[in-house]
Amino acid sequence: MQIEHIQQPDNTLMLVIHGDMDAHGCSEIQPELDAVVNEEHITDVTLNLSNVNFLDSSGIGAIVFLFKRLKAKDYTLSLVQVHGQPMEIIQLLRINSAIPVEVASRDS
Repeated sequence: MQIEHIQQPDNTLMLVIHGDMDAHGCSEIQPELDAVVNEEHITDVTLNLSNVNFLDSSGIGAIVFLFKRLKAKDYTLSLVQVHGQPMEIIQLLRINSAIPVEVASRDS
């Protein structure tokens, strides 16, 4: 799994996730997520999940852990371009009641 960092002009950081958010993938990106939390020049983080086709409990754990750490610093987290199985899991676990989620359009 890989993360592409896209700095937005409004102090928002877009993280585009590429690959499955499973135990193996999440262990690979954990140091990058830790670094994001420690950045001082951002206020909002957006996770783009358009390239994520599989999400398991490790992926949910990584998202929730990131959300809690960002919230403690008064930063925000949102999820965009969520589709398929990842969206089903997020809705089933009601993650979208705490974290804003934008569903991928059918054209994507």
